[in-house]
Amino acid sequence: MTDKRLKILALGIVLALPVFFLLVFQPLGKIRRPHSPQKMFAEGTVESTNDKGEKVFDSVYHVIPNLKFQTQNGDSLALDSLHGNIYVVDFFFATCPGICPKLSNSLERVQHDFVREQNFKIVSISVDPVKDTLAALRKYADQHDAIPGKWFFLRGSKEDVFKLASKGFYVTAKDDEDGGPEAFIHSEKLILVDQDGNIRGYYSGVDSNRVNKLMGDIVLLLRATEQGFSFDKKEKKVVDHGR
Repeated sequence: MTDKRLKILALGIVLALPVFFLLVFQPLGKIRRPHSPQKMFAEGTVESTNDKGEKVFDSVYHVIPNLKFQTQNGDSLALDSLHGNIYVVDFFFATCPGICPKLSNSLERVQHDFVREQNFKIVSISVDPVKDTLAALRKYADQHDAIPGKWFFLRGSKEDVFKLASKGFYVTAKDDEDGGPEAFIHSEKLILVDQDGNIRGYYSGVDSNRVNKLMGDIVLLLRATEQGFSFDKKEKKVVDHGR
């Protein structure tokens, strides 16, 4: 190749490089950064005044009601004590032959990935307080390598549990009138709750892809909470009623 052709080739590369970088890298700057899942179930607005004396209206969201339950260790846990923590909730019973083992296996994955996060907890609430004695809950917790203080297995009156499920978390938990091995009907959802007790999302605990999505959203919430910022500072408050 002659010197003239080499110079032409070099000039072509020099001219083409800016175009290449413009086409390849500029679109990346337009990609929206991921942001934490939005709060769900707006219940009204509250009026306040900002530093400029202007009226500001903020949405008020549903908060998980406070109830006290017995843990697998025999002590008590009030749900309000979880404020300041991000946590995942499911409803189960230890003798369940159906979806419960799958839910608990999914939560094992979640616990493993967030084992070092001090501000993250897991809460499994029994819908069968008669059979799910403290001994039964401890055994079930041990079977799933639950870490004390990280993953709580709770029991309380059936009335409180069913009411909390329907009125607090907006999921199903009730007796199965048909009886049989599935003595209770309960949701297969894993419920993500933020540090203020607001629901942030529902995820099928028997679908590995949805569990992956849950873990991604936990990361986003933890980062936003611990560093005090949102990925999208102009994030609109949209109420999402999907479950």
